[in-house]
Formats: sequence, C-alpha cells, structure tokens
Amino acid sequence: MSLKADVLRGLKWTAGAKFGGQLVTWGITIFIMRLLAPADYGLLAMASVLIVFMNMVAEVGLGPALVQAHEVDTRQLRQAFGIFLLVNWALCLLLNLLAPAMAVFYDEPRLELVLRVLSVQFLFTPLAVVPEVLLQRQLDYKKRSLIDLSTAIFTSVATLLLALGHYGVWALVLGNVGATVWRTVLVNSIAPFPHWPSFAVGGMRKLLSFGGKVTVSRFLWMFFTQIDVVIVGRVLGSEVLGMYSVAMHLASMPVQRVSSILNQVAFPAFARHQHDRSLIAVQLLKVLRMLGFVAFPVLWGIASVAPELVAVLLGPGWSGAVMPLQVLALVMPLRAIVGFLPSVTDAVGRPEVAMHNVLVGCAVMPLAFWLGTQWGMVGVAYAWLLAYPVVLLINTRRMVAVVGLTLAQVSRHVAPSMLCGAAMFGAVWAVQLALRAYPDRRVVLAVEVLVGTASYLLSALALNRATLQEIGGAMFGKAGVPQQAHAD
Repeated sequence: MSLKADVLRGLKWTAGAKFGGQLVTWGITIFIMRLLAPADYGLLAMASVLIVFMNMVAEVGLGPALVQAHEVDTRQLRQAFGIFLLVNWALCLLLNLLAPAMAVFYDEPRLELVLRVLSVQFLFTPLAVVPEVLLQRQLDYKKRSLIDLSTAIFTSVATLLLALGHYGVWALVLGNVGATVWRTVLVNSIAPFPHWPSFAVGGMRKLLSFGGKVTVSRFLWMFFTQIDVVIVGRVLGSEVLGMYSVAMHLASMPVQRVSSILNQVAFPAFARHQHDRSLIAVQLLKVLRMLGFVAFPVLWGIASVAPELVAVLLGPGWSGAVMPLQVLALVMPLRAIVGFLPSVTDAVGRPEVAMHNVLVGCAVMPLAFWLGTQWGMVGVAYAWLLAYPVVLLINTRRMVAVVGLTLAQVSRHVAPSMLCGAAMFGAVWAVQLALRAYPDRRVVLAVEVLVGTASYLLSALALNRATLQEIGGAMFGKAGVPQQAHAD
C-alpha cells in the first residue's frame, strides 16, 4: 500500500478507538478529579516522575529499533525478549531501593509505599513488548486500537470504583498497575509470541545502537517534560503540585491523545517508506496541517473557557488551577507539533536528531522553571509560554530539515489554523465580557463553546478552507482539495 493509504487507514482505526474511548473515559476522569483531593494527584505526580524515567529505559529503545528495521527474525526477537526481561526486573529492584530516598527528597513518607506498589508494573511490561512490535510491523492498526480502547475503559472504570470506595491516592496507583496487567494479558492473547527468551546478544549491535539513541533521546525528553513537576513539588509542595499537575493534565490531555494517535500511526508507516523522503515530506506537511487544524481550536479553546471549565467540571476547590491552565493551554498546540516530529526522524533512521534537539530543551527549561517558582505555579506556567517557543523554533528547524523541509514551509502550513484559533479566542473573550455577571456558569460555558466552535468554523471557511476540505476527504473517503501538490 502507499504511504498515504497506510497513514489514512491507521488514522481511521486509531483515531476512532481513541475518540470512542474518550467518550467513555473523559466524564469518568473528571468525576474522579472531583472525588479526589489535589494532594492525591500531587502524590501520584511525585511518584510518576521516577516511573516515567524508568519507562523510558524499559525497552532500551529496542521496540522502535525492531519496528524500524527492514527485517527481523525469531532469533532477534527472542534476544530482545531476554533483554526486556533483564532490564525491567532490574528497574523493579532499583525502584524499590530508591523509594525511601524519594520519600525523604519530597518529605512525603507515603511516597515510599506508593513507589513500591507501582514497581509491580515492571514485572509485566516486558511480556508485552515483542507482541506490540509484531503488531506494529504488520501495521495492524485495528487490533492495536482495540487494545488501547479496552485498556482505557478498564483503567477508568477501575480507578472510579476505587475512588468511590474512598481509596484516595490508591485509586490512581492501583488503576495504573491494573492498566499494565490488563494490556499485557490482552496483547499476548491477540498477538502471542510463543518462544522462550534468549539472553545472548550476538548480532544485536545495530539494533542496540539505534535503540540506544532512541532511549537517550526519550530519557532526555522526559527529563525535559517532567523537571517542572520535580521543581514544583520540591519548592512549592504537594498541594500546589496537585493544582499544577491537574492544570497540566487538562491542558496536555488533548495533546497526548492526538500525539499518541499520530505517533502510533506515523512511525511504522513512515519507517516502511523511509527511503522516499520527498514523499514523507509531502505527507508530513499534510499531517501538520491537520494537526494544527485540530490542536489550535481545542487547546486555545480550553485556554479561553478555563474559568468556567474548572468551575463547572472540578468545582470551587480547584480554582487555583485556572490561571496555570490558561497559560499552559496556549503553548500546547506548539508542543503537539514538535512532539510529533521525532517519529519522523526516528522512522527515517536518524534518531540522533531528536537526541541532540532535546538537549536544547534540557539546557533551557529547568532554569526557566526554577525562576518561575519565584511567582508560584503561575510563574512555572509562564516559563512554558515564554521559554518553550524558543526551544521549539530551534528544534523544529533541525528536525524538518532531515526530510528536506524548512521552518518557513512548516510555518506557512500551520499559520492558517493559528489565525483561525486566534479569531475564535477573541470571540469567546467577547462572550465572557458580555456574560461576566451571569450567575449560572454552566450556561456561560455552553454559550462560550457554541460561539467558539461557530467562530472557528467560519474563520476556517474564510482562511483555511482547503485544510477543512482535506480533513473532510480523509474522514469520509473523498479526495478533498489538497493545499499543495508537493512540499513547497
């Protein structure tokens, strides 16, 4: 199949499953936030920092390396399986050893037991990696999407039941562990790998080299995206961290959902067509147009309605999250774009590009976050808004050059959606001024959403009609009207 057909087929299955899951899980997630306290989310955020870093090491980059390779045989898969087991068992042990020190670092005694329970994930994670690789190499988006959908529903329902049972932070902890176990069982049922692991490493040099670069890049990326949590928790405490982490969660949830869809589809598809970089450039611009078309209205929409959104969905106890949510949501569309590009550079066999680029973020953002804490969590949010665009410009320019594109080309394809998003923001702001004295904030939120949606669509018809038709063609199987016939 062509690259375009592979990507469109993957998007239909993956997006369908993700959005279907969101219809079920979004309301549950909001209800759970109302049941639990900010300190519960702050405690989980403290634990998640170390867990996220360890998850970056869990595959040692061999998962992407096996997907990107032209050919792999059973021997290599067995060797990779053996490496996955050894690394994850070591991570489980290391997490238990580090748990007391982490509790002391954050001055939070409960954190030790939380980390010990979360370490159970690493006993199950390696059992799922090879089956996941097989599904990706086959571009079997249908089965992977159904696994994702089932896991999302299971996790949300399990966490809700535990929250209703007044388990507090343990609802979040056990929900995370249960998700790993559930997914492992499912993927092994659907795509079993009935072979014993091999602990020999002969013949794995090329795969390990590629995987090492991917691992370093991901590790640095997670350091870059988690260091704000570390700094806020250490300097401002668990209560403030709970507010900040929920604001970040609401602002980044659409980014995470859309990025996971695109990365899940694009990486194996682009890897299959990795030698035709001009074709990849054309399809990349198309993906960025569509991504911008969705990301700017959703995320800038969240920023514009944040006061009503927090009041209606979370209640008055979360009012402190409003300002950081507004600021973080403004920068998230840009983060969505730059977060997708490493899938492209990795797929064409250039993982070192992402590794070098994330070093820029690691050099700039920690200092910005630390300075931001002088003004509380709002200052940390402003660090994202003021410092991150600089990092984005540097990194985007370098990554798109791998497939022969320039920053100016990318900007031209994203700018119409940005302008439409700005027009929408202005329309919602006008509604807020007109209805600021109206007592029922639910009505105000509903009016803001309706006005924002209508204004964005009208702006798109005037300024971005080609992308609107392009998305319609992709969704309903029509040709659409392409903006460009080539990457110009």
